[in-house]
Amino acid sequence: MKQRKQKKEVRVLRQKASLTVECAVVLPLFFFAVVILAGILDLYRITTVIQSALCESAKELGMYAYCQEDDTQSPVGTVSNAVCQIYVRRKVQEKLTGEALLGVVGGVHGINLAQSVYENGRISLKASFFYQAPFTPFQTFPVRFQVKGQARAWIGYTPKEELLQEEEMVYVTDWESVYHTSASCSHLRLSVQGMSYSHAEQKKNIYGEKYHSCERCMEIGEKPTTVYVTSTGNRYHKDKECGGLTRHVKLVKKSQVKHLNICDRCGG
Repeated sequence: MKQRKQKKEVRVLRQKASLTVECAVVLPLFFFAVVILAGILDLYRITTVIQSALCESAKELGMYAYCQEDDTQSPVGTVSNAVCQIYVRRKVQEKLTGEALLGVVGGVHGINLAQSVYENGRISLKASFFYQAPFTPFQTFPVRFQVKGQARAWIGYTPKEELLQEEEMVYVTDWESVYHTSASCSHLRLSVQGMSYSHAEQKKNIYGEKYHSCERCMEIGEKPTTVYVTSTGNRYHKDKECGGLTRHVKLVKKSQVKHLNICDRCGG
């Protein structure tokens, strides 16, 4: 009985020792995970507050720029780079009042807003800061983060800006190997007329070119009674619905037809 009791006591001691080792391994890992999660949540909170301040400032400065264009007195005067930086700094400080900034190196004064500018009719506000996770049991290094907020100034668009922003459009058809810069190009506006084959053999178009048989709707050596021509083309057609006589014109971006040449009539 005594030996059994001693064995039981040894078994209990081994179990307790095993639990102690597991706790020694798991607890630090758990604490490490909690610290990392707390740091991520703290960083998210800070960047969200700063982002809100930047976006609000950008929208408000955009409205003040409208006052400037409309010859109305603006609360901040003429919107400039310096005005943007001063205005957004005040807004950021207001938003961060009462907020814990333990992880931000230098606190609210460590937030750099020098890259905030107003150019080309756009308010672009940028805030950068270094963040170092607080309450960590080991050495960490500051990491740089940047937050942005942008808004278009309420000054409208000038015709020059619209032309720069809009891509050039051109006209193309299903069968041609060129694109056209004008919708009134003679290649696009066809006037079809019927005539006898013998007449078409002798007739010339407005450019002085003789007519030849169409490779699409006619066979080699074929001589139909009636053919169809246009004043600007150089082919006669047996079929009035031939693709050479019809034009399915499409308006497309010039960048989509880089493989085509420009029409020598409307773009030359």
